[in-house]
Amino acid sequence: MKVLFLPDFTDGNPYQRRLSEGLSAEDVDVTLASGYPLSTLRTALKTRPDIVHVHWIAPFLVGDSILASLLKSVVFVLSTLLAKLLGVRVVWTVHNLLEHERRRPRFELFWRRLYARLADEIIVHCEAARDSVVEQYRLPTDSRVHVIPHGHYCSAHENTVSRGEARERLGVERDSTVFLYLGQIRPYKQIPRLVDTVRSLESPDVRLLVAGKPTDESLARAIEASAEGDSRIATELSYIPEEEVQTYFNAADAVVLPYRDILTSGSAVLSMSFGKPVVGPRTGCLPELLRTQPELLYDPDSESLDAALVRALDADLDLIGDRNYERVTELDWGGIAARTRDAYQRTRT
Repeated sequence: MKVLFLPDFTDGNPYQRRLSEGLSAEDVDVTLASGYPLSTLRTALKTRPDIVHVHWIAPFLVGDSILASLLKSVVFVLSTLLAKLLGVRVVWTVHNLLEHERRRPRFELFWRRLYARLADEIIVHCEAARDSVVEQYRLPTDSRVHVIPHGHYCSAHENTVSRGEARERLGVERDSTVFLYLGQIRPYKQIPRLVDTVRSLESPDVRLLVAGKPTDESLARAIEASAEGDSRIATELSYIPEEEVQTYFNAADAVVLPYRDILTSGSAVLSMSFGKPVVGPRTGCLPELLRTQPELLYDPDSESLDAALVRALDADLDLIGDRNYERVTELDWGGIAARTRDAYQRTRT
């Protein structure tokens, strides 16, 4: 079976690479395409896929203007219709209900609802995501929506640096309680709010590490302004090389994901793969994924982030981290690939 993944998001994200490796063991030959129309067409003509597996579709729907967005969406849907007329089946993994930035939510939702009907099969990563997809995309039934978990990242990064060595490298005291945010910094992730929340905590032994590249300078300035004057908060507002990822995770006691809204979180999976507790909102797939540590989740509509951080300060974070690691190792790519192959085969019935 030949499968075409698009768009190719393997730069900095191991998800597609790990899944394709697992599928290879299931006799599925995966090729990745950029998603740009001409290059994707050339790849498709060369590989002749049986299935196109679409992952993140926002780049195909939302542009800098409404006209650009309309053009993108029409081209994307017509290309999908042409592929289906030629006998190619379409599988869509819904990682997000909408683009995180919500630039044109009503417009985007219209096209996502249409695409959900064009796709032969849909994959989501948890039961809550299936319910949300069926409701938000107005599907008449969930029979084409398959729940297949997000696989672990336990071997995606080196993990050889001790906590003491990591803290020494980053200049963090050994006896501090260290909260970490690591990753690309985008508005929906609410990092300035996280900084302000940590500033409000009275504990002198709390530390916050914020590491990652903001998507724009105004966001970087907002974070720096919030952190200014509090020695407990350290920022590294630039791209973190892959070899340094383990340093930040191993220096931390817990990871904080103060997102406004989330469906699936690869960052939570990565944190668990390093054996870390996760403080985050009780939304999307997080309650199911983090079922071993419900005390560190908060309801974003009725509860504050600082309450969850205070609970984290009183918790046995090492024990929670160990449980999270045990939990995430259950999500092996071999089993996930087998279930994905089964979804592919469903397109033929």
